[in-house]
Amino acid sequence: MKQFLFFSLSVLLFVSCSDLKKQDQLKTIDQLSKTVDSIQKIVLKSEIDSIVYRKTATQDVELRIKQNFHSDTLNLALGKKMDAYKVMRRKFGPLSRTYNTLKTGSAEELKTLNLLKSDINSGSGERDKYNEFIQFEKNKVEQLSIILTDYLKEKDKTLAVYKQLHPELLAFSLALIKDKK
Repeated sequence: MKQFLFFSLSVLLFVSCSDLKKQDQLKTIDQLSKTVDSIQKIVLKSEIDSIVYRKTATQDVELRIKQNFHSDTLNLALGKKMDAYKVMRRKFGPLSRTYNTLKTGSAEELKTLNLLKSDINSGSGERDKYNEFIQFEKNKVEQLSIILTDYLKEKDKTLAVYKQLHPELLAFSLALIKDKK
């Protein structure tokens, strides 16, 4: 009888410890899901509007200047503006790809976290590796957060250069065409 009682208490203790572990795991997954949800909302709000239009417009300006500017010397200030403008134009492609990566990555991460939560709730899969899985997903969420921060900084810098230089260089490129006629 003593052995049965000891065995029953051991099983009860083991079950209650694993239940505590389960609650902590579920709580961590819920926190990760909230973080990913926040990332997703920020990403959707931070899409660069008319990115294709802006890229095409900047290419057109560069092409007009290249085809219609015929001078042996180039003003240093204009040269620096053209270099900054060209660098800015080249960033639109990577920004667009990063946006798409963040958009799809955050959606996929939410699905993965929901599946992991479901597995933990039902006790299916490799229970002894749940903490490893959670840590892996935590690392992915941190990576998404870093990518988002970098994307937002680069987007702000690129759009600031666009707003600063595009009107002036557009006017300059159009004036070159008028002077040619």
